[in-house]
Amino acid sequence: MNNSVVAWKEPTGTVVPKTADNAPAIASVAKTLSTRDQKQIITAFQSEAYEMMAGFVLNKALSQLKRALASLGMAFVGEMLGRADLDEDSVPTVSISNYEAITLAKELGLINSTDATRLTQHLELLAHFDSLNMDDAEIEEMTREEALSFLRTCVNAVLGREGNIAPAEFVAFRSELEGRTFKSTDPEITTLQVAPYFFKKTTLSILLSGIKTKSGAQFEHTLGNIVVLVPSLWATLRDAEKWAIGQSYAEAVNAALSPAVLALKKALTSVQGFDFVPESLRSQTFAAAASNVITVHTEMNNFYNEPAAIAALAKLGTTIPWPAFPISMSAVLAVRLGNSYGVSNAAQAEANALLERLTSNQWEYYLNECLPGDELILQKLAWYDKPQVRWVALVENFQLATKTIKSKQVAKLLKASEKSDKFALSTSAKSLLNEVNK
Repeated sequence: MNNSVVAWKEPTGTVVPKTADNAPAIASVAKTLSTRDQKQIITAFQSEAYEMMAGFVLNKALSQLKRALASLGMAFVGEMLGRADLDEDSVPTVSISNYEAITLAKELGLINSTDATRLTQHLELLAHFDSLNMDDAEIEEMTREEALSFLRTCVNAVLGREGNIAPAEFVAFRSELEGRTFKSTDPEITTLQVAPYFFKKTTLSILLSGIKTKSGAQFEHTLGNIVVLVPSLWATLRDAEKWAIGQSYAEAVNAALSPAVLALKKALTSVQGFDFVPESLRSQTFAAAASNVITVHTEMNNFYNEPAAIAALAKLGTTIPWPAFPISMSAVLAVRLGNSYGVSNAAQAEANALLERLTSNQWEYYLNECLPGDELILQKLAWYDKPQVRWVALVENFQLATKTIKSKQVAKLLKASEKSDKFALSTSAKSLLNEVNK
């Protein structure tokens, strides 16, 4: 591994000329679309079938992103997403949710953070139009400007970029992790320690996935790199990643996989990390249920589907196991805050009940250790008025501004929330998002 491996850059600039202000001009830049597809887009737009065109072009862009992610291997994509149900036979366009595709593509550098935000907003807007009943649909129609924004974003982010595939540097790095065992004195270790956080997170995902999927020399290198890299990264890891390592150790013990147990035990012992080994595998069930809530929340018909999903999470038990706590909180708060169009009213009772169960210690843990990396919730607080209003009420109801906070930016966010200062709240959330995206 050389230094360039950990320093790939997200795509910059635009491929659509600023002067392009009509569908034919924008569609002509979509290099990855067939001539037939471009004509369909133009025809739909000129017929003022804006929602149909927007859905078509967004689906094309997201399908391309999912295929690019699948080039890394669907089992590995499953590890990065925390989806144990994904394997090499999984179909990417069906198995990966749209929100997962956008988030993971941004983190891997396939698209930039601005385009990722716009794609997420477009996805939410399309879901809103799709959920309207017949009478409302006659009144609330997508505008020409909104449709052009859909088209411009999809072409800029994906459809106009022929090189929109998994970075070669990333693929090469995966190969090196499986093809050699690093030494603690190697310069690559120092490079990795100062790399963007997602690169560290992904490195761990590769290694933990390798325990289950590799054999022979690749398996031995995977274990050797766990022993070397976990201690070198431990101090900079967030709790979610530490729990993932502990979870892998518990699974290796249960599976009687002695070589993996020895490697993980050596790594955890060197950092006094056994506090992050779960007492049982119960957390997997919670994490899977929470992941389903997030998928439902970010897809079509979310207001209709959220009640059953959040109820399934609530029925798992009165306490959330620590390994599943970050994703569970993200799921519950997503339902509680809703989106820019409202909330699922039928899901609020379950969401509130889950929040009412939290202790002061759990709230402080979320605010200090989870919220700074919770992109789903931070995006709501950064960009959307209605979720901001609900967050302000939540901060007041649970007296979150009185909690002990370590992060200055989180403290600012809570102070702004306490004062109902939505501008300052949005600014703080955007600052936290920028930290996540570094």
